[in-house]
Formats: sequence, C-alpha cells, structure tokens
Amino acid sequence: MKSNRQLLGAASAIVLAGLIATPAMAQETAAGSTITNTVTVDFQVGGVAQTAVTDSDTFTVDRKIDVTVASVGASPNVSAGQTGVVRQFTVTNDSNATVGFALTAQGAAGGGYIPQNVVIFDDIDGDGEYDAGEEITFIDTLGQDETRNVWVKFDVPNTATNGQATDIILVANAHEADTGAIGAEIEATTGPNDPDAIDTVLADGIGVAGVDAANAGDHADSHTVAVNAADMSVQKFSTVVWDPVNMTTNPKAIPGARVQYCIAVTNASGAATATNVVVDDDLPGEVTFFPDAYGTTGDVIVDGTLSGGLCTGGSEVDGYTTADTNVNESMSDIAGGQTRTLYFTVTID
Repeated sequence: MKSNRQLLGAASAIVLAGLIATPAMAQETAAGSTITNTVTVDFQVGGVAQTAVTDSDTFTVDRKIDVTVASVGASPNVSAGQTGVVRQFTVTNDSNATVGFALTAQGAAGGGYIPQNVVIFDDIDGDGEYDAGEEITFIDTLGQDETRNVWVKFDVPNTATNGQATDIILVANAHEADTGAIGAEIEATTGPNDPDAIDTVLADGIGVAGVDAANAGDHADSHTVAVNAADMSVQKFSTVVWDPVNMTTNPKAIPGARVQYCIAVTNASGAATATNVVVDDDLPGEVTFFPDAYGTTGDVIVDGTLSGGLCTGGSEVDGYTTADTNVNESMSDIAGGQTRTLYFTVTID
C-alpha cells in the first residue's frame, strides 16, 4: 500500500528481542519455489508397447503478502496526566516469504483524548517500560510465519476527563526485507501471471476501519484506553457565628465578629478516588485567624461532612495561632460521590 505516513522517531537498526515461537502447522509453499508436474502416456500399437511420450510443466510460486497485528493483554484504565503508558502488540508475518514491516502508531480519529509523545519500542531489557534507545520504526526482516512483540508508549494529557477513551493503534505495512534498514514498500503485481517470475499478491485483511485496508499490504489493531479520573469541585461558605454585641443570637459581620469558613471538596459520582488531597487557603488581610475555636486542640477541623450548607464533624488539627495567615491541611482520600470538608474560624479586624 502506498502511504505517506510519517514514521515515529528515528530509524533504529535494533534487532527485536520479541521473537515468538509459533505452533507447528503446515507452512505455505515459499515464494520462489518451482513446481514441476510431469505426465507420461503409455500406449501400444498392434499389441506391442511403444515408447512412452512425456511432457512436463513448471511454474514459479508467487509471493502472497499477508500480515496480522494483534493487541496483547488487558488494557487497564489510566489517569489524566499519566505518563509512560505502555501497550503491547504482536506483528505476525503470514506471508510465504521473508518481509520487512514499517511501523506506525497513532490515536484513533475522534477519540476522547489525543495520546501524546507516542513512541514504538522494543522492550529490550524486559522491564515492561520504555527506555531511551529502545525506539523502533520498522522490523527490518521477519521470516515466514514468524511473530514479533512490539510495544507502544504514550502519555495521557492532563486535560483528559473521567470516562474519556481512545484507541491506541499500531499499523504494520509490508516492505522488502533488509538488514538494519527498511526496504521498499511492497506493491501488488499488475497484469497476467508470469509463470517464470515471482509475482506479488497483497492478501491482508482489514484490521481497523479507516486506518488500514484489505489487500493493501498493511494491517492494524488497537487497544482501547479509558481514563478513570477524579472529578473534583470545591465550594467555600462563610457563616458569622458570633459578634461582640449580639453574641450568638443573629450575629452580624461587624469588626470583632467571628466568621467560620467552610470549604467543601466534592468528587463526582463514578469518578476515581482522589488521593493526596491538600487544601490551601490564604486568609484575606482584613481577618485574623482565631485559634481554639473548636476546643483547646481544635484550631482547624478536617474530614468533616456537609449538611444543609454547614460543616459538621471531622478531626481536630492543632498548631495554629493568630499570627497565621494561611491554612494548609491534608484531607483523607475522597472517593467518587463523596464530599469532605475543612473549616476554621477567623475574626474580622
């Protein structure tokens, strides 16, 4: 198949380590083999045997180009911003001749997100991860019925959202075999069969619609990779809880009044659990932190709940003074559909 695809990365002469043994089966007759069939005709004249007449026909077996790309293993969910995601494929030469293959990888058109920094590689050290120097853009030679492992690495953009999915696709396109390089792209022979030459027939099937085509010398397969991300939102409320005139009865936001700030962090239903959650709040210049608002060790309350717009419950945090102008505290993990709160009190200057 004629193609203008840009190969990923620099061409590599690395010999792939992922050669796979294939089950024993009847191997197709190799291209270039000659098949000769001889016929003998015996006859008699007047009851006397005559010299037999013979003839033979010889033709050359043509080249059938066929390739199968297959995804290998499961495709677990990923996180937004995750780097170094790896998916494994195999490339099998189903041709009746030794062939090379140009390799390309891409995200599916119209996918939920666009994979970034895509690299095809040969996992030489077997660690299941991409390492510098393992990049490949072709298989220089692959024997009849041989299979090679190929890996694709990519990064998930930070903008990917929960539930988005895309396909990471590997394409192998048949080229002439070479050593340490990629040969010319293989084309089908046009016109009538030449019995004395090796003609070429492209016999591959279609793998991924819109990416490769049947009888075009290429084949593709894909891994679907879905994003399982946290979907976080935050709300901040303030409630006047005391003033020096009205005390706790309908207090107003006058100088000297105490105001409780409630910060509610919510992870949307169905989203991935958010971990290492940290709330950071810089106090405005017109207020002063009010320590011990919730007891002698209760300067700040974390991991509370939200009820009717009010923060309740939670665990006490000590160590703040009136000199503090910033509240910075960690929260417990927040599962999908869960809300946790942090709250503290300040005095209006």
